[in-house]
Amino acid sequence: MAVLFALLAAAVYGVSDFIGGLASRRSPAITVLLVSYPIGAVLMAAMLPVYSGPISAGTLAWSVAGGAAGLIGVALLYSALGQAPMNVISPVTAVMSAVVPVAAGVLQGERPHLLAWLGIVLGLLAVTLISRQPVDHPHGPIGWRPLTMAVLAGVGFGSYFICLAGTDPDSGMWPVVLSRLVSALLVVPLAAVASGFVRMPRPVLGLAILAGVLDAAANLAFLLASRHGLLSLSSVITALYPAGTVLLAVLVLKERTGGIQRVGLGIAAAAVVLLTR
Repeated sequence: MAVLFALLAAAVYGVSDFIGGLASRRSPAITVLLVSYPIGAVLMAAMLPVYSGPISAGTLAWSVAGGAAGLIGVALLYSALGQAPMNVISPVTAVMSAVVPVAAGVLQGERPHLLAWLGIVLGLLAVTLISRQPVDHPHGPIGWRPLTMAVLAGVGFGSYFICLAGTDPDSGMWPVVLSRLVSALLVVPLAAVASGFVRMPRPVLGLAILAGVLDAAANLAFLLASRHGLLSLSSVITALYPAGTVLLAVLVLKERTGGIQRVGLGIAAAAVVLLTR
């Protein structure tokens, strides 16, 4: 069951990112989050009666920090997905989100397995290769701005995972719910600063709502996966979520990749698996 739930989480995360990125190509990313985040927060809060637990001061603090980091990560990811090919942005973000927790562990005195070090090296190589889009590519060359946002989005997600790891293991779903509630609250002043209070076309509004629903479903699927099996196994499988985003980008948006980029995508998948072992 754990494998099935993890596969479901990976698939739904991939679709959610694709839809959120698609909406961000028609409206500002922060405007999309103004809709999707509160909806996701409400749906995730509704799951608390099933997966609840005690809340300590430490769990509350880590959850708040995680909510801020997660919001930054998603805002940057959606912005990058709205400006550059999704089959490039999503894998870059995934690699960085896996590298950051490993690097943080090293700074705290942890000694990762040799495979994790290999994953870091391969991950950096993958980011370099994926970003090398030819000038004559149908989508044009990738600018430094969306690529930088993809890298920083991965840092945000990696920081979010670090914060969740700092919460009490018996706190149930509270860390995920609290972090999402914090994100839903923080997105309002962020939208005010970024002039995100604009009217969205009805089709884009539907995409934003769907992105929020799918994100909440993916979080639940990952929670069920971690509860029914090894967290390490669930993390490895779920970390392959960019495959869904890339596949949809190819099938729906007809995005293409160069030869060097395809090599980079393969290396990125291997790097994520090694980093999450």
